[in-house]
Amino acid sequence: MLSSWGSLGESSRTTAAQSLWINANQALTYRSRQSENSCGEMNQLGGVFVNGRPLPITLRMKIVELAHHGVRPCDISRQLRISHGCVSKILNRYTESGTIMPGAIGGSKPRVTTPKVVHHIRILKSRDPGMFAWEIRDRLIQDNICDKYNVPSVSSISRILRTRAPLATTMIQHIRQPM
Repeated sequence: MLSSWGSLGESSRTTAAQSLWINANQALTYRSRQSENSCGEMNQLGGVFVNGRPLPITLRMKIVELAHHGVRPCDISRQLRISHGCVSKILNRYTESGTIMPGAIGGSKPRVTTPKVVHHIRILKSRDPGMFAWEIRDRLIQDNICDKYNVPSVSSISRILRTRAPLATTMIQHIRQPM
Protein backbone atom coordinates (compact mmCIF):
# COMPACT_ATOMS: atom_id res chain seq x y z
CA MET A 1 0.00 0.00 0.00
CA LEU A 2 1.13 3.54 -0.72
CA SER A 3 2.00 5.88 2.08
CA SER A 4 -0.44 8.74 2.38
CA TRP A 5 2.12 11.12 0.84
CA GLY A 6 3.54 8.78 -1.79
CA SER A 7 5.51 10.18 -4.70
CA LEU A 8 3.90 10.64 -8.08
CA GLY A 9 6.20 7.93 -9.46
CA GLU A 10 4.49 5.37 -7.29
CA SER A 11 0.97 6.30 -8.33
CA SER A 12 -0.62 8.94 -10.51
CA ARG A 13 -3.62 9.10 -8.21
CA THR A 14 -3.78 11.69 -5.43
CA THR A 15 -6.25 11.75 -2.61
CA ALA A 16 -8.35 14.77 -1.72
CA ALA A 17 -6.17 15.41 1.33
CA GLN A 18 -3.01 15.30 -0.80
CA SER A 19 -4.38 17.73 -3.37
CA LEU A 20 -5.55 20.07 -0.61
CA TRP A 21 -2.07 19.98 0.93
CA ILE A 22 -0.44 20.54 -2.48
CA ASN A 23 -2.73 23.50 -3.28
CA ALA A 24 -2.14 25.07 0.14
CA ASN A 25 1.61 24.59 -0.22
CA GLN A 26 1.57 26.13 -3.71
CA ALA A 27 -0.46 29.08 -2.42
CA LEU A 28 2.03 29.66 0.41
CA THR A 29 4.95 29.38 -2.00
CA TYR A 30 3.24 31.79 -4.43
CA ARG A 31 2.50 34.27 -1.63
CA SER A 32 6.07 34.21 -0.35
CA ARG A 33 7.48 34.60 -3.89
CA GLN A 34 5.05 37.45 -4.52
CA SER A 35 6.13 39.28 -1.37
CA GLU A 36 9.82 38.79 -2.29
CA ASN A 37 9.39 40.09 -5.85
CA SER A 38 7.07 43.02 -5.20
CA CYS A 39 6.23 45.24 -2.31
CA GLY A 40 2.54 45.43 -3.20
CA GLU A 41 -0.43 43.68 -1.74
CA MET A 42 -3.47 42.34 -3.51
CA ASN A 43 -6.89 43.90 -2.90
CA GLN A 44 -10.23 42.06 -2.96
CA LEU A 45 -10.63 42.83 -6.65
CA GLY A 46 -7.31 41.24 -7.60
CA GLY A 47 -5.50 44.53 -8.13
CA VAL A 48 -2.06 45.18 -6.69
CA PHE A 49 -1.46 48.20 -4.47
CA VAL A 50 1.25 49.49 -2.18
CA ASN A 51 -0.19 50.55 1.15
CA GLY A 52 0.41 54.22 1.93
CA ARG A 53 1.61 55.07 -1.56
CA PRO A 54 -0.39 57.02 -4.16
CA LEU A 55 -1.95 55.35 -7.17
CA PRO A 56 0.15 55.86 -10.35
CA ILE A 57 -0.77 58.88 -12.48
CA THR A 58 -1.66 56.67 -15.47
CA LEU A 59 -4.35 54.90 -13.45
CA ARG A 60 -5.61 58.22 -12.06
CA MET A 61 -5.94 59.56 -15.62
CA LYS A 62 -7.77 56.39 -16.69
CA ILE A 63 -10.24 56.78 -13.79
CA VAL A 64 -11.06 60.37 -14.79
CA GLU A 65 -11.26 59.43 -18.48
CA LEU A 66 -13.73 56.61 -17.80
CA ALA A 67 -15.81 58.88 -15.56
CA HIS A 68 -15.94 61.49 -18.37
CA HIS A 69 -17.32 58.77 -20.65
CA GLY A 70 -20.14 58.15 -18.17
CA VAL A 71 -18.83 54.97 -16.55
CA ARG A 72 -20.05 54.65 -12.96
CA PRO A 73 -17.44 54.64 -10.16
CA CYS A 74 -18.38 51.09 -9.10
CA ASP A 75 -17.83 49.88 -12.68
CA ILE A 76 -14.52 51.76 -12.91
CA SER A 77 -13.52 50.07 -9.67
CA ARG A 78 -14.22 46.59 -11.01
CA GLN A 79 -12.72 47.24 -14.44
CA LEU A 80 -9.42 48.67 -13.14
CA ARG A 81 -9.34 46.47 -10.01
CA ILE A 82 -9.05 49.49 -7.74
CA SER A 83 -11.08 49.84 -4.56
CA HIS A 84 -14.28 51.87 -4.80
CA GLY A 85 -13.05 54.19 -2.04
CA CYS A 86 -9.89 55.01 -3.98
CA VAL A 87 -11.86 55.69 -7.19
CA SER A 88 -14.32 57.93 -5.32
CA LYS A 89 -11.52 59.82 -3.58
CA ILE A 90 -9.73 60.54 -6.87
CA LEU A 91 -12.94 61.63 -8.61
CA ASN A 92 -13.91 63.89 -5.68
CA ARG A 93 -10.47 65.47 -5.69
CA TYR A 94 -10.72 66.02 -9.44
CA THR A 95 -14.15 67.68 -9.20
CA GLU A 96 -13.12 69.88 -6.25
CA SER A 97 -9.69 71.04 -7.38
CA GLY A 98 -9.35 69.93 -11.01
CA THR A 99 -6.21 67.93 -10.29
CA ILE A 100 -5.47 64.23 -10.30
CA MET A 101 -2.15 64.66 -8.52
CA PRO A 102 -1.86 62.89 -5.17
CA GLY A 103 -1.62 64.85 -1.95
CA ALA A 104 1.57 65.20 0.03
CA ILE A 105 2.85 62.12 1.84
CA GLY A 106 4.00 62.45 5.41
CA GLY A 107 2.07 65.21 7.09
CA SER A 108 1.45 68.82 6.39
CA LYS A 109 4.02 71.29 5.16
CA PRO A 110 4.49 74.42 7.23
CA ARG A 111 2.80 77.34 5.53
CA VAL A 112 4.35 80.73 5.89
CA THR A 113 1.81 83.51 6.15
CA THR A 114 2.71 86.44 3.95
CA PRO A 115 3.03 89.97 5.33
CA LYS A 116 -0.09 90.89 3.33
CA VAL A 117 -2.13 88.20 5.12
CA VAL A 118 -0.72 89.16 8.54
CA HIS A 119 -1.52 92.81 7.86
CA HIS A 120 -5.10 91.99 6.83
CA ILE A 121 -5.58 89.82 9.95
CA ARG A 122 -4.44 92.69 12.16
CA ILE A 123 -6.66 95.20 10.34
CA LEU A 124 -9.70 92.95 10.77
CA LYS A 125 -8.95 92.50 14.47
CA SER A 126 -8.41 96.24 15.02
CA ARG A 127 -11.74 97.05 13.34
CA ASP A 128 -13.58 94.48 15.44
CA PRO A 129 -11.65 93.43 18.56
CA GLY A 130 -14.36 90.90 19.44
CA MET A 131 -13.90 89.00 16.17
CA PHE A 132 -13.00 85.32 16.61
CA ALA A 133 -10.12 83.67 14.77
CA TRP A 134 -12.50 81.46 12.77
CA GLU A 135 -14.40 84.58 11.66
CA ILE A 136 -11.13 86.17 10.56
CA ARG A 137 -10.31 82.99 8.65
CA ASP A 138 -13.68 83.16 6.84
CA ARG A 139 -13.16 86.85 6.04
CA LEU A 140 -9.72 86.17 4.53
CA ILE A 141 -11.39 83.85 2.04
CA GLN A 142 -14.38 86.16 1.53
CA ASP A 143 -12.13 89.19 0.88
CA ASN A 144 -10.03 87.14 -1.61
CA ILE A 145 -6.88 87.58 0.46
CA CYS A 146 -6.53 83.77 0.60
CA ASP A 147 -8.26 80.81 -0.99
CA LYS A 148 -9.37 77.68 0.82
CA TYR A 149 -6.03 75.97 0.08
CA ASN A 150 -3.68 78.56 1.57
CA VAL A 151 -5.75 80.24 4.29
CA PRO A 152 -4.04 80.10 7.71
CA SER A 153 -5.51 77.78 10.32
CA VAL A 154 -7.47 79.14 13.26
CA SER A 155 -4.54 78.34 15.56
CA SER A 156 -2.13 80.19 13.23
CA ILE A 157 -4.37 83.26 13.25
CA SER A 158 -4.56 83.15 17.06
CA ARG A 159 -0.77 82.84 17.23
CA ILE A 160 -0.32 85.83 14.87
CA LEU A 161 -2.63 87.94 17.02
CA ARG A 162 -0.87 86.81 20.21
CA THR A 163 2.75 87.18 19.12
CA ARG A 164 2.73 90.14 16.77
CA ALA A 165 2.34 93.69 18.01
CA PRO A 166 -1.17 95.10 17.62
CA LEU A 167 -1.72 97.29 14.57
CA ALA A 168 -2.19 100.53 16.55
CA THR A 169 1.08 100.01 18.45
CA THR A 170 2.95 99.34 15.22
CA MET A 171 1.55 102.49 13.58
CA ILE A 172 2.45 104.64 16.59
CA GLN A 173 6.00 103.26 16.62
CA HIS A 174 6.28 103.92 12.89
CA ILE A 175 5.09 107.53 13.29
CA ARG A 176 7.47 108.25 16.21
CA GLN A 177 10.56 106.99 14.39
CA PRO A 178 12.67 109.82 12.95
CA MET A 179 13.15 109.82 9.24
